[in-house]
Amino acid sequence: MNSLLWLMLLAGLAVATALATAQGGGFVLLVIPPWRIELSIAAFVVVVMLLMVLGFFVTRLTVGTLSLPTTIRALRLGRRRARAREAVLQAVAAFFDGHYARAEQAAAQALQQGESVGMCAVVAARAAHAQRRFEARDTYLGTLHSMLPADRVLQLTTRADLLLDERRNQEALEVLRQAREIAPRSQSVRRLTLRAQIVLRQWDKVLGTLQALEKANAIDGPQADAVRRQAQQELLTRSGQDEKSLRDFWKTLASSEKLDRALALAAARRFQALGCLDDARSILEQALEHQWDSELADLYGQCPSAQVLHQIERAELWLQQHSHDASLLLSLGRLCLHQSLWGKAQSYLEASLALESSLEGRQLLDTLLLRLRSREESGNPTGSHGRGRGGGSGLGGPGSGTDTTYRQRPLPPEFEGG
Repeated sequence: MNSLLWLMLLAGLAVATALATAQGGGFVLLVIPPWRIELSIAAFVVVVMLLMVLGFFVTRLTVGTLSLPTTIRALRLGRRRARAREAVLQAVAAFFDGHYARAEQAAAQALQQGESVGMCAVVAARAAHAQRRFEARDTYLGTLHSMLPADRVLQLTTRADLLLDERRNQEALEVLRQAREIAPRSQSVRRLTLRAQIVLRQWDKVLGTLQALEKANAIDGPQADAVRRQAQQELLTRSGQDEKSLRDFWKTLASSEKLDRALALAAARRFQALGCLDDARSILEQALEHQWDSELADLYGQCPSAQVLHQIERAELWLQQHSHDASLLLSLGRLCLHQSLWGKAQSYLEASLALESSLEGRQLLDTLLLRLRSREESGNPTGSHGRGRGGGSGLGGPGSGTDTTYRQRPLPPEFEGG
């Protein structure tokens, strides 16, 4: 478009000049001793225009000739940068393809050209690390620090990540501490810190770092839940050396966390090991009311607290909804054995074994049958601990240790008459 405008302008100027010179007989006289030149106005205008065009081209030629070295240098630099960019792409592709030697070579070539220094240094360092060439890795990271001193966090996080992979966890944590001083809100630094803390089993710090990541929405929910559950279980194990520490730790947990199946199971086992059966019973009851789990139901029967009759009634209520849960039936059998309810214990144990055979269930049933046979042989066929399905006639007998106010619930119909 610009060329067309200039062409139209020149054409118009030529027409105007021709019209102006056609109306008069003027001339131009040039005197250059000893010469004398006389030209018409039209001829003079044509000569001037030709001289201007010639001068323009001569000027362009002169400028182009003088700038030729600079142009050649720029062209060569452009070619080198194009090759360097191609080397960067090749390095990245080779690294992710697993060709680490090729990736290191291409990244080092691009690094020498000064192209994408940060990316090339990191790719070269990681490729060298993958080949177990740790000295070369440290050299590349040093190059990154010298060429990009302002990008200190990139160098520190890369070094920390590679140190963690090398299992130099304490050194990695120290490097991450330096990175946090520079960028306290960096999510990559926090994620690497969480990884180091997990490996070093610093569970109390893990929860704090995890909370910061969740607040910034920098970690997936399922992953955060798994890490939190692991940290809480480990802290629970550490706190479970005495009753007071264990109770204090359990109070620090949120109500929703106390209902977690794995955490409730671990806590109940710790309380059980310390002999705090009432605490274990309470934890298991809350967790089972929230979400049914056969493993929790199995442990419930192993924690006969001071309120065994209450436990039996609670378990029988659960049995109405989970009548085919062998673990619940086995727990009921244990609780009835603990309360000397031989008839109901036998019924529950037999029902549990009918659904799922277990070594413990068979051992408990065999022990119960041997005890009953022993009593029959001693001349007390029913005595204070009758083995009938209801077992009601012997609940309050001497030495039974039971509460006569307990009202036994009938077994579900599918378990009657077995």
